[in-house]
Amino acid sequence: MLNNSFLAKSVRFALIGGAAAALTAPAAFAAEDGAKVERIEVTGSRIKRADMEGANPVQLITREDLVEAGISNIGDILQEIPAVAGAATNTAINNGGSGAVRVSLRGLGSNRTLVLINGRRLVNSGTGADASADLSTIPVAVIKRVEVLKDGASAVYGSDAVAGVVNIITRNDFEGFEANVSYDGSTENWDGETKTVDMTMGFNSEKGNAVISAYFTEQTEQMSGDRSWSEFELDLDSETGEFNKGGSSATPWGRYLGFDADVDGCSSFTHGAANGPGQFDPTQFSNPTGYDCYAGKDNYNYAPGNYHLTPQERYGFFAAGDYEIADGVRFFSELSFNRRTSKTKLAPIPLAPLAFFGWEDATYSADNYYNQQFGPKDASGNSVDIADWRRRIVETGGRDSTFGVDTVRGVFGINGEFADSWGYEVSYVYGSNRSFTNAAGGVNFEKVSAAVGPSFMNADGQVVCGTVDAPIADCVSLNTFGIPGTDSQISQEMLDYISFEAHDLGENTQSVLSASVFGDVFDLPAGPIGMVFGAEHREEYGADLPDALIALGITSGSSRQSTEGEYTVDELYTEMNFPLLSGVVGAESLEIDGALRYSDYDNFGETTNYKLGLRWMPFDGLMVRSTVSTAFRAPSTSDLFLGNTDNSPTVKDKCATNPTAFCIADGVPAAGFEPIGDQLSSTLGGNKNLTPEEADTFTVGIVYSPDFIDGLSMTVDYWDIQLDNAITTIGEQLILDKCATEGVFCDKITRYTSGALAGNSKDIDNRNVNVGGVKSQGYDFNAQYSMDTQIGSLSFNLDTTYYQTYDITQADGSVVENAGWFRRNGGDGNFPEWKTNFSVQLTNDDWSASWKVRYIGEVLEPFDADNSDEDQSPDLSDLSDNRTIDSQVIHDARFTYYFNNVSATLGVSNVFDEDPPYADTGFNDNTDPRTYSTTGRHLYVGVGVKF
Repeated sequence: MLNNSFLAKSVRFALIGGAAAALTAPAAFAAEDGAKVERIEVTGSRIKRADMEGANPVQLITREDLVEAGISNIGDILQEIPAVAGAATNTAINNGGSGAVRVSLRGLGSNRTLVLINGRRLVNSGTGADASADLSTIPVAVIKRVEVLKDGASAVYGSDAVAGVVNIITRNDFEGFEANVSYDGSTENWDGETKTVDMTMGFNSEKGNAVISAYFTEQTEQMSGDRSWSEFELDLDSETGEFNKGGSSATPWGRYLGFDADVDGCSSFTHGAANGPGQFDPTQFSNPTGYDCYAGKDNYNYAPGNYHLTPQERYGFFAAGDYEIADGVRFFSELSFNRRTSKTKLAPIPLAPLAFFGWEDATYSADNYYNQQFGPKDASGNSVDIADWRRRIVETGGRDSTFGVDTVRGVFGINGEFADSWGYEVSYVYGSNRSFTNAAGGVNFEKVSAAVGPSFMNADGQVVCGTVDAPIADCVSLNTFGIPGTDSQISQEMLDYISFEAHDLGENTQSVLSASVFGDVFDLPAGPIGMVFGAEHREEYGADLPDALIALGITSGSSRQSTEGEYTVDELYTEMNFPLLSGVVGAESLEIDGALRYSDYDNFGETTNYKLGLRWMPFDGLMVRSTVSTAFRAPSTSDLFLGNTDNSPTVKDKCATNPTAFCIADGVPAAGFEPIGDQLSSTLGGNKNLTPEEADTFTVGIVYSPDFIDGLSMTVDYWDIQLDNAITTIGEQLILDKCATEGVFCDKITRYTSGALAGNSKDIDNRNVNVGGVKSQGYDFNAQYSMDTQIGSLSFNLDTTYYQTYDITQADGSVVENAGWFRRNGGDGNFPEWKTNFSVQLTNDDWSASWKVRYIGEVLEPFDADNSDEDQSPDLSDLSDNRTIDSQVIHDARFTYYFNNVSATLGVSNVFDEDPPYADTGFNDNTDPRTYSTTGRHLYVGVGVKF
C-alpha cells in the first residue's frame, strides 16, 4: 500500500501540475477540420503525439523485419543491432550461460538496459535474483514492433534506463487467424536445429478486441568438437603465428605432483597422452602400465566435451484485450506464460582438489590401497602422500546442468478520456519468475577426502576405507590411477560415492501499481502544451537458494550462500511538451520537452532525475534533436543481498616472483612462491549499503529527408554517457596488483601461511562496492532509401555505430580503455569501434527478396604467448602486448513467396559459412560467442497461413 508520506507528496506534486492545467480550459484532440487526430505514445516519452519522430533517438524494428529475419527469439535480432556491444549472454554461451538471452545497449550491460512490454516493466528473469529481463520469455508471434530508445530515460521510466530502453509493442489490432511453422538447421551437420510452431487469433468489435497466441520452439545442440575452429583449445604462438593445441593439466591419464622419483628434474608424473598435446581420446595412453614425466604433450583437450550451442525448449501463450465497459472507460489486460527448459554441458570434471578448488584436505594418502598398488613412487620406490593430484573424471560423461524457468505476467487496468483532451490510465502489473537448476557431474569433497585417505584390503578381498583398526563405514576408496575404458577405470560404485548433483531454486517477483493523467494543458500559438502526471508504486523481490551442500562449500560446484531480499519504491513523475514555434521562417517547428521523476526507495532513500529535449525543424525535411538528462540504476536484489559466492578468476599474482616489501608484509616469503595456478579463489557477494549509480547523458542528432531525393532519409546521432558511482567490484587482478606495488587492498587477500602453498592467495574479497565509473561516447548513423522499379519496390537500409570512447574508471582512479578492444577480464567485453548492418530488399505483390550484410570490426585484445594450460585462458589485462582479432562479415539471404493466404520463405544465414575470428582470451570455443556469429551456415524454411 502507498504510505501516508507518499500520498502527501503526491498531493503536493499534483497541485503543481494542476495549477498549470487550471490556467485555461483544455483543448480537444482534434484537427482544424474537426477530425480526430490519432496520437500514440512513442518510447522515450509518455506524452501521446501525432508523429513518431521526437527529441529522442529511437530505432524501430518492424514486424516485417522480424518475419524477414526468421528468428524465434527477439533477443537474437536485438543482439545484432550495432548499438549493442559488450558481453550480454545468449544461447551460444555454454560455460556461464543458462539459456537466457539478454541485450546490452551501448555495452553498458543488460542491467542498465530497461525492457518494457507496451511501455510497462517486464519482470527480471533467469535463475533467481536477476538484474535484467530474459528476452526469450517474449513470444515473437505477438510482436507488432520493437522500439529501441538509445538514450537515458530514468526521468520517464525510472531505474535501469541508463543506456536505453527496449520497448516491445504487441499486436493489439490483429484480426483473424495466423499460423506459422519454421525449421532452421546447420548445413554442415544439420545440428543446432530450431523448430518453431505458433498460432495467433484476433477478434475485433465496436466495443473492444482480443489477441491470443501460443507457441512452441525447440533448439538442439551443437558440440564444440563438431567444428574445426572449436574442436581444440588453441594457443597462438606469437613468434611463428601458428596455432598449438593446448588443453588442461587435469587429464584422464592423471597428473601427480610434488615429489621426487628416479627421473632427473621431474616432480610431476603421468601415464601420458599417446597422441601428443590436445588429445581428447581418454583410452589412448603412452604408458598405461607405468609413469612418465609430465610434459606439455600430455595436456588433455576438453573442448569436444562442451556444447557450442546449448539446447532448449520454450513454449507458452500470450493473451491481451481491451473492452469498453462504459463511455470513456475501457478495461484492458495482458496475460502471458513462458516455460523454458535449457541445458548446458561442460567437459567431465577436472578433479584437482587442491590446485583447482583450493580444497586442502584431500591428500592422496601413502596408506591408500590404490596409491600403494598403482600410484607413482618416489626415488626409493615408496608410496608417498600426494597433496596435488589431478584427474579428469571422464567416467562421468560430463557436467550436465538443466535449467527450468517459468515466467508469468499479468496486466490489469482501465483507461479512458474525459474533458475532451484529457485521458487517464490506472494499471497493475504482476510478474513472477521461478526456476530450478539441476547440476550433475560434480563431487562432494568431504567424500573425496575420505575416499583418497588410508584404505586396505580386507580378508574378503574388498578394499575398505580407513585402517584395520578404524574402518570407515559406507565409504568407497577411490582409484584414480587406472585406465578409463578398461576394468581398472573408476568404478560406478566409486563414482556413486563421491558424486554430487546440485538442486537449486530461484525466484523473481515484481508488482507495479501506477496511475497517470495526460492531455493538453492550454494552447500556445504553435500548438497545445501536452502534459503527463503520474504516480507509481513498485515492489521487487529476488531469491537464489542453492543446494544445501553448495552453501556449505564442500562440493566442486562454486560455493555460494543464499540470496534473498526485497525493496519497494514510490515514484512521482511529470512530463510537459512546449511547442514554441510553428510555420515561421527558420522554424517550421520548435518544441521543448521536459520530464521529472522523484523516487523514494525504502532501502537507500530519495533521488530525483530530469530530462530536457529539443526538437527543431528549421524547414521541412530537416530536424535537429537533442536531449540532456540524468539517469540512475538502483541496486538490484542481487547487488544488495547476494550471498557470499566462490569465484575462480584467471589472474596473476605479482608477489610470486621478486616480492616487494608490501608482499612480504602481507605474508609472502621473501623468496616468493610457486603459484598454485592461474585460477585463484575469490569471494563475490552483495552489499546492503550500496547506493544508486548515477549518469549524465547528452545526445544530439539530425534527421534529414531531402525533398530533391524522394525516398531518402538519414539520421546522425551523437551520444555521451558519464556513469559514476558504479555498482561493481574492485576486481581480483587490481587487488593483487595494487597490493604488490602500493600495499593497497592487501587486507582483501587471505594467503596461505605455511606449507608448500605458503604465500599463495587463498581467497580474495571482491564483493560489491560503489566505485569508479564508465565514460561512453559515439555516433549512430542510419540511411534509408526506397524507390519503385518495374518489378517492385527496392529499398536499402544502412545502420552503423561508431564507438569513439568506452573508458572504465577503476577503484584506484586508473582508466581502462575498451573502445576498439575485447577485454574479457578487466573490461566490459567486446567493443569494436565499427559495427554496421546493411540490407537491400526487393518486394512486390507476389514475392520478396532480401540480402543483409552484418559487419563487426576488428578489435585489439591483450596477448601473452605464455598461455595457461588450464580450462580458462589467463587474464592478460595488465600486459602491454596485444594482438588484433579480425573483423567478421556475415551475409544473410531470404526469399518469400506469397500466394492467396499462404507465404513460404526460404533463407540462408551466413551464406558463405564464415567462421568466427580467433580470440586468444576467448573463454568459449577460442572466440567470443557473445559478439560473433558462431553457428555457421544455416538453412531456414518457413510456411505461414493467415485468414
